Amino acid sequence: MRAAWLAVLVLIATVAIGLSVRRSSDGEPPHLTWVAIAHQYGPVGYRDPAAAISPDGRWVAYSEGRFLRVRPTGGGPVVDVPAGDAQIRHLAWRPDNRTILANGDAHSGWVLYDRVDGTRQPLWRDHPELSARDGSGASDTVRVAALRQLAWSPDGRSIAGIADGRDGSRLWIVSTDGTSAKAERISAPISFPAWTPHGDLACLAAIDGRSRVTIPCGRTPIRFDPDLEVLGPIAFSPDAATIYVGMPNTGGTLDLWAAPGTGGRARRLTAFSRDSYAPTVAADGTVLFKTQSYRTVVATAPADGGPVRSLAAFQSETPSWDPSGRWLGITYGTWRRVADDAKYPDIAQDVGIISADVGEPATAPARVVHNSNSEDQSLCWSPNGKWIAFHSHKEQSDDIWLRPAEGDGTARRISTLGRGAETGWPRWSPDGNWLLFDGASRTTKKSVLHIVAVDQDTGEARGAPTEIDIPSLDAEISHGEWLPDSQQIVAVVKEGPGRHAIVITSPTGADLRVVRQFASEHDAPGLGVSPSGREVAFIAPASDGFFQVFRLPLDGGEPRQVTTDPSNKTQPAWSPDGRRLAFTVWNYDAQLWTIRP
Repeated sequence: MRAAWLAVLVLIATVAIGLSVRRSSDGEPPHLTWVAIAHQYGPVGYRDPAAAISPDGRWVAYSEGRFLRVRPTGGGPVVDVPAGDAQIRHLAWRPDNRTILANGDAHSGWVLYDRVDGTRQPLWRDHPELSARDGSGASDTVRVAALRQLAWSPDGRSIAGIADGRDGSRLWIVSTDGTSAKAERISAPISFPAWTPHGDLACLAAIDGRSRVTIPCGRTPIRFDPDLEVLGPIAFSPDAATIYVGMPNTGGTLDLWAAPGTGGRARRLTAFSRDSYAPTVAADGTVLFKTQSYRTVVATAPADGGPVRSLAAFQSETPSWDPSGRWLGITYGTWRRVADDAKYPDIAQDVGIISADVGEPATAPARVVHNSNSEDQSLCWSPNGKWIAFHSHKEQSDDIWLRPAEGDGTARRISTLGRGAETGWPRWSPDGNWLLFDGASRTTKKSVLHIVAVDQDTGEARGAPTEIDIPSLDAEISHGEWLPDSQQIVAVVKEGPGRHAIVITSPTGADLRVVRQFASEHDAPGLGVSPSGREVAFIAPASDGFFQVFRLPLDGGEPRQVTTDPSNKTQPAWSPDGRRLAFTVWNYDAQLWTIRP
């Protein structure tokens, strides 16, 4: 079933891209070939899959979560290589056409994959920390795991990467065996280093408030016409005469451009409704790039199973019910664009309300609850309906905020974890006395549950949030919900790569009970509790390959599948009357194409 749907998607994408590729200067359209679709495993906590073409143009490597896929560009089986233990968000080919450098290792940070031997091993196993002297003669050190966006030199002898520090960026160039290194402090923020075919090192640098290509890295800016910001990875043609870059259009997404290597008039190669960007180039001039497909929409279905019904016709997720069951709180906006994520967490993501009972899907929120310049998401009502708690990054926070449910009251911050805490979605206890949320532990940095006492009549927090210590649990907690007695908490946890569990504990962390363990690559799936407290709704992979909604009795028994239509689901929420389940329907893919400009 899923293969048929993918074939339809590819056909639609092929037609769309045929209308979306700019003609070359001689009037003929560039030669375009579809290569693959890279799927992500969830809309929350994931970024676009990484992808690159091999130097000889025969292979393409791309990521799907913690998995590296390697296959011939002309089609064929995927090479079998070991799975990692964390998401792969960056990769690069060695000039030997068999070795792939990728991140996605929880311990060493970077690993080497060999597509011929089918092996995976740490990069610089014997050198977890690198040392060098900068241009002033001062010594510098960096953990290999702290380096980002590594790039292999054309001769295969060096690897370039970036390390961020309190005093700015450092550009590191390390020998392939890790035994020698050079470090250079760059005054401007830099990203995406890329080697020219002649062995010079370019990168993007923030100059005069705009991201530009610089050669050498961080120094001389290359100016294009039109003079637009350059975002995301860049690549050079084999003769270095052309730089392939992603630059934003008026809609806020990226198009792929070809610009002269020395600056000047650039040619736009693509025009899509979502991002087309991240070029890599083979020795024969073939350019691999990706187009982004990201869609989320809030929907409902009968709790006993039945048709899925969309409630919104715009990008929306993280549904939560108001106490009356008439309204749903949602997160909405246009995030996951590259131009947006470049400023993360200052992105186009806000919280609002839509009706839970509409004839046609809503085209906009019925009411905006909060729309700061930073990430706002996942609101929750107090049981008496007087207050709304939500997650926000406003004012340099990564915390829980509170505001009156009615009127235009000012939001107040009630936690102080700060940016980088990855605070989750708040949930109010049924007795109205406590707020529960997940977030980073101040000591271990792992995701744990936090609890804070709040008066639902006055909205006043009684003290600061405290961590719930669960000594017997060795797992990352991704979301917690209250049971109706306000004395127990049910949570979904990640025990390890691809291994999840549903557990019950108390607000003190005592009496931990594992309800069910299951395999899933979908992180941050959320959890819903039935009004009776006898069941939870959770997300797991079904036999059709899609992530579906299941009901699970908390006193034992097997889960029962609720949704069956061929689409991915996440973030289930049970209606107050127990009759419906709200959830997010999503897809998150990168379509990989080659083009011969």
